[in-house]
Amino acid sequence: MTNEEAKTALTLRTPVSYNGIPYSYISAIIYRYDRNNNLLISAELTDKSKHSVTIAQIKDVITDDQQNQTTTFVS
Repeated sequence: MTNEEAKTALTLRTPVSYNGIPYSYISAIIYRYDRNNNLLISAELTDKSKHSVTIAQIKDVITDDQQNQTTTFVS
């Protein structure tokens, strides 16, 4: 997921998945700098029961729409 996709998912409260686990929505986007001054972008993911959150790098988060899009190549 890109930064812009994460912002859209946050705004629309789109269901997402991380490591094959479904989450209700992205509840926050977190911007941090690491020790080497690289910008790290993470998402706070609210679980289905809405009792806990998981922090994940946005590159590893996908929307349900992205998960359902599969491409089959025939040679």
